[in-house]
Amino acid sequence: PAKIDNIKKTAAILAAALSMDKKELEAKFTSGKSFVWIKRRMDFAEAEKARRLNMPGLGFVKEGKRFYPKPHIASHLIGFVGLDSKGLEGIELGYDEYMAGVSARRTDERDALGNEILFSNADKEASRGKSLILTVDKTIQYIAEKELLKVVSNANAKGGMVIVMAPKTGEILAMANAPQFNPDIFFEYNNPNMWRNKAVADAFEPGSTFKAFVLAALFEEGAARPGDLFFCENGNYVVADRTFHDVKKFGWLSLEQVIKYSSNIGAAKAGDRLGRERLYRYIKDFGFGAKTGSGIPGEAGGSVPPLKQWSKVALGNISFGQGLSTTGIQLLSAFSAIANKGYLMKPYVVKKIVNEKGDAIEEFRPSVVRRVISEETANRVTGILKQVTEKDGTGAKAAIEGFEVAGKTGTAQKPDLSQGGYTADKYVSSFIGFAPADNPEIAILVAVDEPSGEFYGGAIAAPVFKEIASQTLSYLGVFPKGLKENKSYKTYMTYSDTHTAFDDGGGDLSHMPDLKGKTVRSVLRLTREIPLEVKIAGSGKAIYQKPLPGERIAQGQTAEVWFK
Repeated sequence: PAKIDNIKKTAAILAAALSMDKKELEAKFTSGKSFVWIKRRMDFAEAEKARRLNMPGLGFVKEGKRFYPKPHIASHLIGFVGLDSKGLEGIELGYDEYMAGVSARRTDERDALGNEILFSNADKEASRGKSLILTVDKTIQYIAEKELLKVVSNANAKGGMVIVMAPKTGEILAMANAPQFNPDIFFEYNNPNMWRNKAVADAFEPGSTFKAFVLAALFEEGAARPGDLFFCENGNYVVADRTFHDVKKFGWLSLEQVIKYSSNIGAAKAGDRLGRERLYRYIKDFGFGAKTGSGIPGEAGGSVPPLKQWSKVALGNISFGQGLSTTGIQLLSAFSAIANKGYLMKPYVVKKIVNEKGDAIEEFRPSVVRRVISEETANRVTGILKQVTEKDGTGAKAAIEGFEVAGKTGTAQKPDLSQGGYTADKYVSSFIGFAPADNPEIAILVAVDEPSGEFYGGAIAAPVFKEIASQTLSYLGVFPKGLKENKSYKTYMTYSDTHTAFDDGGGDLSHMPDLKGKTVRSVLRLTREIPLEVKIAGSGKAIYQKPLPGERIAQGQTAEVWFK
């Protein structure tokens, strides 16, 4: 600023050239500082325009800028950097010290007039920042985000989340939030909640998904056996000054049916049989009320009421997932312990940190937190959770043809923060599950916040689980039950390899042709005249198809063909 002769004139010219406020520039020039930034992160054309002004005192500095080539993919997880390329949210914030690098520093010596007479070698050598290799798979992430955005839009919901985890290792394969945001222009969003990673930062009541953990505790403690009966009071159960309700008026239900049909009253009675001390211990052992240690910034720990606050009503409420809160990552981590034969794994998202040469300087591996339940108990619980996705179970819409799916629906009323109690019309609709049930490759949580109209987890979230799980299993090369699997082969789902077939007036278009042994090109040609969308998985020759040969085709139906 000291080199500027006419402050007002200079401010006016620069304001016009750079679309800035003249008064703001005058304030910068009269601040008394020896150096001030005029404008940063200018594009090349704008910088050249300012350079051509050839004004005294005006200098230019090249700065690096983080660029996100696929900005919406995993944006809440990755986060973003600020003006100085310093991490402000997400992984960018949590691992900023690794990725930032170090600038060179030098010492200058000057004479009495301020002229440089000597500078030494750099006191500190510059080094490039490290790179992170994540556990997230971009294809699975794409699948999760695509299906989540679809249900949020169709249900006119406030938002939602999806997490996909490898239950045997704790690796996070996908973490999606809706609505999305673009980290390249984060500053254009007025509401910081737009970039909040709700999958780890927001706590919510788990609802009926929590019944799976009560079931596990019952079996582990020997407090119940398969086939035990519970009277569900025909839909209304008075406990102290409260009345618990079921959606349907159930009489006697077996323990399996309590879970399959999601009876709140049956769950409350099961929790009462277990007792508050034992249930509290298992809740804590499954990891509720504490952060998972995932390394993802902003993770909350949820809340579990102190044992001294557990009245008989509280015990009942907690047994069907009310009165405590959890995060998405915490809930999926706990559920994955059932899938993993009783072992609770620490979830993680950073696989390794590498230097500029690509050499790993730090690696992260699967870590067992503790064994929560025995393998026998885990198998028993899994068997009952498989019944949830049977035709008459609450999670029937999560069923995948050719696979056994274990899971649990959840429909949780949201607390009324202003009046107390619970809202009458705001819900978190969820489904949590794993597949294949007896040898799980993936565990998935789907939660939809405040859907309009239909709100039951089995109707809203379960179909999303089905879509994500079926596409992910196909991508991972996990084939339907009964289909011979080649371990050396991996399926790759290419989303450009889908087309909608159409009827041009010829041939039998009402039944599915036999595609076995045909090439991808042949399949696409043969199905071009059929009124359905065809999804292609893999390459080579067709080995399996849905619908099966000869099955009747409905208008707008989707067909899937696996190749090897």
